[in-house]
Amino acid sequence: MKIDICYIISHGFAARMLLQTNLIGRLTDLNLNVAIVTPDIKDENLAIFFDNPKVELIQWESKTSIWDDDYLHKRMYFLEDINKNVALKEKFWNSLFFSTSKHPWKRIRPLYYYCIFLLIKKIGSIRTNFLINENKHLNAEEADAIIERLKPKLVVSTYPVSIIEAKILHASKKKNVPTLLHLLSWDNISCKGKFPVLPERFIVWGDEMREELKEYYPIEDNKISICGVAHFDEHIKIRKENSFKKVIKAIGLDAESPYLFFAMSSPRFAPREIDIVEWLSDKIENNIFGKDMQLVIRPHPQNVQTYLAKESWLVRLERLKSARVAIDYPSLSKSKLNWSMKKEDMRHLSSLIAGCAINLNSGSTVSIDSLMHNKPVILTSFDGNSKLPYWNSARRLVDYSHLKKFVSKKGAVSVNSFEELKSIILKYLDDPEFDLETRRNVLIRYCFKDDGQSTERVIKSLQSTLSQIA
Repeated sequence: MKIDICYIISHGFAARMLLQTNLIGRLTDLNLNVAIVTPDIKDENLAIFFDNPKVELIQWESKTSIWDDDYLHKRMYFLEDINKNVALKEKFWNSLFFSTSKHPWKRIRPLYYYCIFLLIKKIGSIRTNFLINENKHLNAEEADAIIERLKPKLVVSTYPVSIIEAKILHASKKKNVPTLLHLLSWDNISCKGKFPVLPERFIVWGDEMREELKEYYPIEDNKISICGVAHFDEHIKIRKENSFKKVIKAIGLDAESPYLFFAMSSPRFAPREIDIVEWLSDKIENNIFGKDMQLVIRPHPQNVQTYLAKESWLVRLERLKSARVAIDYPSLSKSKLNWSMKKEDMRHLSSLIAGCAINLNSGSTVSIDSLMHNKPVILTSFDGNSKLPYWNSARRLVDYSHLKKFVSKKGAVSVNSFEELKSIILKYLDDPEFDLETRRNVLIRYCFKDDGQSTERVIKSLQSTLSQIA
């Protein structure tokens, strides 16, 4: 089978982006042959392609060695000014002081590489030599063999900081196969460090992502296609369906009463968020936000899966369940892809956002999802009644480049105490359309349009790229 497009899916959120609105299936309907390189072809979201003769699934886990891990870690010290990037500096502090790893090198290397980072300011040749020798980390015979066998017209990456995607992109460039980056999230450019391999073409969400891409890389405008967010098309359908009442009833709450929606972060990023959730629950039970107000709490996938999960949080969440407080656990796929969610759960999440009065979180992509539903967003940028060190505190999150800009443009309101949180919740409940026009303008800047046609624009952009490189 002659492959037109080879997509690399190394992350569960990328699977969501490509499969939620059947983008891959739509491509095959246009008589295009698609290959998918992924660490897990048995992921249930990919099962729909088992019998599709125009889709080839290739499993490649890329045996990640300690040196692959080390390469991805040390890049930021050699290539970035981490003192000017809070997200990257946080990775340094976390790995130095808060890491749970027992591997002796992983405990020592942050300090070792930080010393090199300081030396680079005086000896620039260190960075030059690193760039010259960087390719040795990306060479992989398996990646070369995949590209040689498929001979795709176009290779598309979604999460370029993944070692799997970096190696496939590198192999593609060696074979002069055109490459394209279809970014899966709004924080990937500023928070993940420089991409190991930079593709030639790009599909971005909106003007904000386009400008950020150009800020970090020397890219010409004609290489960037603004298409909106393909998987957000589902939000438009659900917004029109008004299906949230069925979902609210299913999780045990009153479908006719209003509710707040709290999308939790991992304990790694907001260590005392559980305290804020408990405070909210208490205020709900005591009618502080009205006699009928309810609360839906949704743990992050990292709360319930992977080494970042914290069992004590789950116990405390269970204690909050009542006739007015529901805990909505994400329904995850059995997969080697991080955060791979079942398709029905993605619709479920969208419905919960669609019906809520206010969305609360400490710094999640759910903030953008909420704007698609015209819902106000409150970022809980504090640690309950605790005062944690900055680099271990939820306070640091709002200083990440993407969130700092988002708040400055008034896409969300950041609060720093229980008093501020209570005040802004009451303000939005009193006037649900407060700053709605501003939020709508921010949405357009970040997501281009909310017309439900983003998937169509992505498909047309891919077709255009294929015609240009033919």
